[in-house]
Amino acid sequence: MKEMRTTMLPANSLAFLQRVSIFSGVGQEALARIAAITGEKNYSKRSIIFHEGDAGDTLYILKSGRVKISKITEDGREKTLTIMQPGDFFGEMAIFDSLPRSATAEVIDDQATVFAVNKRDFERIILENPQIALKIMRDLTRRIRQVNQQVEDLAFKDVHERVASTLCSLSKIEGRPLAGSKILINLKMTHQDLANMVGSSRETVTRALNRLQDQEIISISHQQITINRLDLLAAWR
Repeated sequence: MKEMRTTMLPANSLAFLQRVSIFSGVGQEALARIAAITGEKNYSKRSIIFHEGDAGDTLYILKSGRVKISKITEDGREKTLTIMQPGDFFGEMAIFDSLPRSATAEVIDDQATVFAVNKRDFERIILENPQIALKIMRDLTRRIRQVNQQVEDLAFKDVHERVASTLCSLSKIEGRPLAGSKILINLKMTHQDLANMVGSSRETVTRALNRLQDQEIISISHQQITINRLDLLAAWR
């Protein structure tokens, strides 16, 4: 783990906490108490915030950068579960059930900043502000639906359809509009990175990408994918 430093949360970060979905509606006084028990940590690219199997006693809120949540098999194969964006929280499962971490969290941008709250303090926050628990439940429900969609894709779609479905999802999360209705996926990915998201081999994913490029549905340059025809890509799903 290449953690750079840990500091107490500065007062000017209260504005950010107000924008975090689970803290929306929390009063200023309660928000100040939350800030007082929250530490700020900075990580460099490829740093591991926690490994699958680690003991978990901390909830993380991502302030900047992006974090990949994945599962890695004993033989080194990886399945990317999701990519966390600023404002997202993660690590909550180990907080609630006291079991080891169920996945690995890795920084994928040059730097990421997270806010960390330990288990005991977070439990007290929830008891004092029960609306936070309801908002966490809503977010967890959304994530369960995403997992259900991934399971459905793996069970009923071939690799080409899963590649198209994954690119469509990334266009909503990471998409940046370009001229002429094109969409740049603002995330540098190797073919292996995309294969880890899709749940297939790099070679098979490469064939699917080549087919999409041949049909001019997408373009790839410098490990970034531009969707030229979202309508045609969606039809592949």
